[in-house]
Amino acid sequence: MRATSSRAQRIRLPRMSTDPPARPPLRIALLGHGRMGRLIERLAPEHAAVTVLCLDGSNNPGGTGLTPEALQGIDVAIDFSTADAVMSGGLERLCGLGVDTVIGTTGWDERRAELLKRARESGIGLVHGANFSVGVNAFYRIAAAAARTMAGCEGYDLATFESHHRGKRDAPSGTALRLIEKVRAAGWRGEIDVTSQRTGHVPGIHELQWDSADDTMAIRHTARSRTGFARGALAAAHWIHGRPGVYDFSECWQQVVSGGGKATGNSPGKGDSP
Repeated sequence: MRATSSRAQRIRLPRMSTDPPARPPLRIALLGHGRMGRLIERLAPEHAAVTVLCLDGSNNPGGTGLTPEALQGIDVAIDFSTADAVMSGGLERLCGLGVDTVIGTTGWDERRAELLKRARESGIGLVHGANFSVGVNAFYRIAAAAARTMAGCEGYDLATFESHHRGKRDAPSGTALRLIEKVRAAGWRGEIDVTSQRTGHVPGIHELQWDSADDTMAIRHTARSRTGFARGALAAAHWIHGRPGVYDFSECWQQVVSGGGKATGNSPGKGDSP
């Protein structure tokens, strides 16, 4: 009997992808649709996010627009509204509805401790800060290092100067107040002269100046646009989603921009508005 031979046929299977499946974009509710709100809305697609709800004073008086129906499917709320909006029920409603939140609004210091306590108790994730610019938060550290050095030098006076556009309501700015807090914590015990200016369209300038009869030393941060603030807020929104606790951006910004890291969620919420 004649043997028959058969040749094995190789079948090429498609290569399996090892890449993780793409995550759906972060669904954002914007509270406040002014300069910052509109900029965040425009930049969101570059940061794997989509704005699905915009609320302002016209459709959210006293936080009444923050309903379970309106916030269904929302991952994170980003608040760049007004201090009154934050204090008159906005943050409390977000806590009650369990929505993770980023707050860049400033000027709500009088209720800050109370509202941050409410946020902790609610179990939501909250990042709040005076300024969401990475450069400004690096500037805080530089300022603290300078203050530690200058605290041991006699004959110097310290002044801080900040300038913003004419539409900014609070003065001194939240960033300036936070800067002063950092300088004090670093050991500066002398007086600090504070000057605020509101003019034109300045995004933000903050300067510390030590002056003596012999010389002057100054350090300054100048924002060229609001884009850095918006990008920082969007990074914070991704970072806080699904992460319970209350965090001060000035204390967790390096973890935020790296996209990971552990945090305790025990930020005391000292005065720190933009």
